[in-house]
Amino acid sequence: MKLWPFRRNRTEERTISFQDLWGSGRDTQRVDTESMDAALSLVPVFAATRLLANTVASLPMETYRRTKQTNKRLPDPQMLTNPTAYGTSYDWLHRLVTSLVLRGNAYGLVVSRTPTGIPTQIEWLDPDEVSIQDNRSIAPPVWYYQGRIIDNDDFVHIPWFTVPGFIKGLSPVGAYQTTLSTGIHAQNYGNEWFQNGSIPSGLLQTEHPVTQEQATLIKSRFKKAAKGRDVAVLGLGVSFKPITVMPEEAQFLGTIKATANQIAAIYGVPPTRIGGSMDHSMTYQNAEQESIRFVTDCLMPYLTKIEMALSALLPRGQCVKFNLDALLRADTLTRYQAHHYALTGRWKNRDEIREIEDLPPLPNGEGESFDVQLTSTNPPGPPGADTNLPQGGSP
Repeated sequence: MKLWPFRRNRTEERTISFQDLWGSGRDTQRVDTESMDAALSLVPVFAATRLLANTVASLPMETYRRTKQTNKRLPDPQMLTNPTAYGTSYDWLHRLVTSLVLRGNAYGLVVSRTPTGIPTQIEWLDPDEVSIQDNRSIAPPVWYYQGRIIDNDDFVHIPWFTVPGFIKGLSPVGAYQTTLSTGIHAQNYGNEWFQNGSIPSGLLQTEHPVTQEQATLIKSRFKKAAKGRDVAVLGLGVSFKPITVMPEEAQFLGTIKATANQIAAIYGVPPTRIGGSMDHSMTYQNAEQESIRFVTDCLMPYLTKIEMALSALLPRGQCVKFNLDALLRADTLTRYQAHHYALTGRWKNRDEIREIEDLPPLPNGEGESFDVQLTSTNPPGPPGADTNLPQGGSP
């Protein structure tokens, strides 16, 4: 019997590579990074979004009236205390920041107003269902929600990263699709690694032809000897070769770490907060500085954007401000020392400090005076611990 003339005699393959078990990583399917759900499936993106949205949503918002000398505290309007029919003010702010982080824009629809026309409730819309007729900033914009025109008087638009010549803000998810796609591919690669089973312990190799029955018998002998920690006699020149995964073959772990650092740079958050790494060891002092930088460099732009947008909806002369005291709250001793300096400098009275510490005012207006004399040598104690302390005591 003649062999097919174009048939070649192939040499028997006797080794298995890491790529044979899990693939070479090529011919990967395209990952959809356009949707918010797809972006949030990447752990660093979810962590950065959670960090920003949770932090901003946990900050109290306060209303003030601007004056030439100072800002006067006002009762908060309904737009801040009960701004949505779907959850609390925390949920409302969380949705707002999430839209800014993932889409670069927040779109709100005013659903109720006071008799004087001040908005009382604003519902944030799904940014993927909002479109604009012409994104160029050359004419008044025409906005659409689910294909229907929105009245501009009832529409609130907060762009995040603004680009000259355009109305909509730049979407981080859209601008960095390559980074997100690489991270999702690496994440999926690791998932397939573990999902497809554990790594075989090794290979039994021989230079002699082996039938399926002989292979089964040899494997059974080897497993029995290995289980009993006995010496295995296999025959047919069979040798054992353990399989190990070389570090360079597991680079997807490094890719995930690098992706986290890149996403941290995109959003300006500390890499260690979203699964990345720092180039230096973190001590208490530089950890504190990192926390301050997080507030000033990362959070403040978000807070300022939101403050200006919401202040524009209030009556003229009123403004909204976030209270950062809770976020920047120092340790007990440092906080009390700061209160001591405020009293000696006479730019805060005792009632103002007690309010910061969630304590009631002193009776009979005792805490309203700025003429309290304190000696800087006495260590300040807890405010309000003893309301009858002599001069030189604690506030």
